[in-house]
Amino acid sequence: MYVWPCAVVLAQYLWFHRRSLPGKAILEIGAGVSLPGILAAKCGAEVILSDSSELPHCLEVCRQSCQMNNLPHLQVVGLTWGHVSWDLLALPPQDIILASDVFFEPEDFEDILATMYFLMHKNPKVQLWSTYQVRRQVWITLTF
Repeated sequence: MYVWPCAVVLAQYLWFHRRSLPGKAILEIGAGVSLPGILAAKCGAEVILSDSSELPHCLEVCRQSCQMNNLPHLQVVGLTWGHVSWDLLALPPQDIILASDVFFEPEDFEDILATMYFLMHKNPKVQLWSTYQVRRQVWITLTF
């Protein structure tokens, strides 16, 4: 587990908008080491961190990040993309969803989008703040 470049970019964006964050309800999905969520919490947002419920190590890393940053009160929940769980159903309305570099494996895209659709349908005013790094170039040849 380490800080991906996209997490740094999203954290910079949050810092640029730090004056709008106090009191905002924020959910970070695929949080990993949780840099964007930790920064948002340090700026006064009410943050919930999430990662896959199928990867307990990832959830533990989220908790360790909270401890190391003196934020032991942050809630960490297991959300597996594409699965409807009690933790997903129990989430309170959010103002912002943070998604740093979650579009990494193409086979996960449909599950990620299904989860985001559920969250956004449940709360139509929520904003999605996301960063993405292009890792593979796809060349398309057109013949006329």
